Amino acid sequence: MTASIDSRISNELRDLARIFEDAGFALFCVGGCVRDWLLERDAPDTDLCSKALPEQVLALLGQSARLQSEKTATVSIEWCGCRFEHTSFRTESYGKGGEHTPQKVEIGATLEEDAFRRDFTVNALYYDITERKLIDPTGGMEDLRRGMLRTTSKDPSDILKNDGLRLLRLVRFAHGLNFEIEENTRRAAREYAHLLEDIAFERKRDELTKILLLDDVTAALYTMDELGLFPYIIPELTRCKGFGQRKAHHIYDVMGHLFHAVENIDKQAELRYMALLHDIGKPECLEKTGNQRLHHEYSARTARVILERLRLPKSSVERIVSAIQNHMFDLFCEEGEDVVRQKFCLLGVDRVWDLIALREADVRGSGIKTDFIETRWRRVISDMVERKTPFSIGELALSGGEIMATLALSPCAAVGELQKKLLMHCATHPEDNEKQTLKKLLTSGEIAP
Repeated sequence: MTASIDSRISNELRDLARIFEDAGFALFCVGGCVRDWLLERDAPDTDLCSKALPEQVLALLGQSARLQSEKTATVSIEWCGCRFEHTSFRTESYGKGGEHTPQKVEIGATLEEDAFRRDFTVNALYYDITERKLIDPTGGMEDLRRGMLRTTSKDPSDILKNDGLRLLRLVRFAHGLNFEIEENTRRAAREYAHLLEDIAFERKRDELTKILLLDDVTAALYTMDELGLFPYIIPELTRCKGFGQRKAHHIYDVMGHLFHAVENIDKQAELRYMALLHDIGKPECLEKTGNQRLHHEYSARTARVILERLRLPKSSVERIVSAIQNHMFDLFCEEGEDVVRQKFCLLGVDRVWDLIALREADVRGSGIKTDFIETRWRRVISDMVERKTPFSIGELALSGGEIMATLALSPCAAVGELQKKLLMHCATHPEDNEKQTLKKLLTSGEIAP
């Protein structure tokens, strides 16, 4: 049973464990790494714990350790090129509400007490590195075998009511591990969904992003809806539930369509936010205008509000909103190819590929054309890149100063207008992006202010 763990323990970690052992402390791997190793998965982090107090760990390891959090007794360790996080055995107590940070932390607990303060049994498994022994105070191994996610407490409320963020972790672990949520735990999650309101949006964003990057993302999003979590993260999504669409184009309501679009786009956070929010303005658009023709504009505005609320970086917000704003462009391939090339030129290569990814996810997520590929757009942008089309004024062969010299102009708004016109010309005639040719276009009057 422990062989799958033992093979993951590096010599450097064993050396570290011996230092703890010589000082009278057994050193344990704990939590997600033990769970993942038992499932024969790679673990992104190796978390450690022991009864050693932070000051004792710092004294043992000197410059290889630094205090990360005095309140949670957490020490960061850099050892022989490896990074670990060590926590001392502790108990926690929380105030009313669902704030993520414990109100009181007591250091010096036993391993068993430390185990029962953790969220789920499969995250409360300990591996004694020196003794090569698994310790399972909460019954996590049986739940691991059954594929069941259950709180460490007999009454799930005791765990879930303390920290609203555990509700999102419940969804993430259940669908990340492909586990069932134990029924009492599921019932308690629904009861305490409102505690998410007390969690900072940055923390909710981090968990939501991890959920969006799951392989089983559509099922995870449906679970979030079933548990009633969206009103406290993206309340705008609740209006999309049951909002019907034309059967000729969609087999899902708007919420279901958004969920299925997410699974049909690459596992990159900004792309998945695009898919999740690209039609979120449909209900408001119908309410305000009587139809859905401008839903991309409503969706872009609503997405911006949501993304800024979630504190995404400004660059991410602009990238996501751009794709949503433009996702209805040339929907039926009725635009001339020159128009498409000029549009792509204005967007830039990276955002064109975003738009292609969203277009394909949008169509596939309808449930009608699940193998759709946007062949026209792919052909056009690939051809533009191959022919070295300029995608910005800075890529023109003629600078603003050279335009002024060619036409004997002083600095004025007309120079900027000429640059834009030259760029649009080169979008459809990239071979003309050559200094003498551009000058000829200007002096002949073919391109004029």
